Amino acid sequence: MAIFGKTDGPAAVPSPAEHPVQTGAPAASVIGAKARFVGELSGDEDVAVHGRFEGTIDVSRRVQVAQGGEVKGDIHARSVVVGGRVQGQVRADERAELLASASVQGDVRAPKVVIAEGAQLQGSVAMSSTASARGAAPERSEEK
Repeated sequence: MAIFGKTDGPAAVPSPAEHPVQTGAPAASVIGAKARFVGELSGDEDVAVHGRFEGTIDVSRRVQVAQGGEVKGDIHARSVVVGGRVQGQVRADERAELLASASVQGDVRAPKVVIAEGAQLQGSVAMSSTASARGAAPERSEEK
């Protein structure tokens, strides 16, 4: 019998820390620490890479490459946080952040870029408007 959230046996309900899914929160795709994914990932949810990802990531929300995670390919999202390794271009519509443990070999393009002390970057940084971060050409009016 459960009293005040405690159970009688080893079949205890997992704590929220073990399962961080919150009611009403957007779903997230997670590449686990021991997983390897090869291909293309796109969608409208957050992505967390703890393992290895080879290919392109293009999502409309947030991408996090955790410390120990590795991406070989380009990343495009609204917000990108790198704590692991990325070999490819990083494009963010709003913000890109390289944590102290980050190692990026490729260009970083976003309107706001944060690079922590200790982060490694081999490439260029372009703080650009949202349209340029998406790779779109600026609109031009033609007179006829």
